[in-house]
Amino acid sequence: VFAKIKMLVMKPDTLRAGISASDAARTLGVAPTMAKEHLLSAESKGLLCRDVSPDGFRFYINLFSEIDRDDMCLVKDQGIYASWVQADHTHA
Repeated sequence: VFAKIKMLVMKPDTLRAGISASDAARTLGVAPTMAKEHLLSAESKGLLCRDVSPDGFRFYINLFSEIDRDDMCLVKDQGIYASWVQADHTHA
């Protein structure tokens, strides 16, 4: 389940916009309530971060794990963060 969720959140559109429980439900083939539980589990394992707004929950890939604690300004040119930056610049 976590591999499918990671695959979903790494797509260029979802790197920018995140995913909802409904998005995950379609990919995982489960009910939205169960998909939300899977997303919350992925968040608790550090795979995802969440944003809560009046429109509901949106989940994003966790980029915090790629921060270099010794150099907070370091921007890596590989990894998940680089994919996110590329997706954001491609959209602009």
